[in-house]
Amino acid sequence: MSSPTAPPLDHSAVRFSLPSTVTAPRLIRSLVAALLATADRPHLTDTARLCVSELTTNVHRHTDTPVIHLDVTVHPGRVTVAVWDDSGDIRPSPLPDACGGQGSAEHGRGLLLVHELSAAWGVAWPVPRDRRRKTVWFALDEEMAGRTH
Repeated sequence: MSSPTAPPLDHSAVRFSLPSTVTAPRLIRSLVAALLATADRPHLTDTARLCVSELTTNVHRHTDTPVIHLDVTVHPGRVTVAVWDDSGDIRPSPLPDACGGQGSAEHGRGLLLVHELSAAWGVAWPVPRDRRRKTVWFALDEEMAGRTH
């Protein structure tokens, strides 16, 4: 039995922090597009822009975080994007749900899009017992570029 292949060690990572305002999704879409163009991954731009827009909009609409954090990591063959909220509220931040948005509803389909368009996605908490701060992330693989559903 062979051991699993280790992930590549050479990668580039960038973090952006922006105020949680109504313009945050547009700004973050532009940042991600510019970063992917610079990283020679323009073929992933449209999908990344759509997915990061959905995650950023969710943070702005459903949390009280004053700042949205964005991490983008470019690996050979894969790009990972994470959107962080850092809520000061004592209540846990809401858990993202990819099951909403049934039928002709105007809202609730964003995470379904992220689920369908990404190679993987998920939710993580940096401090397991403190559910006020979380990240929602997605990964795009090189071979997914141009894929239709």
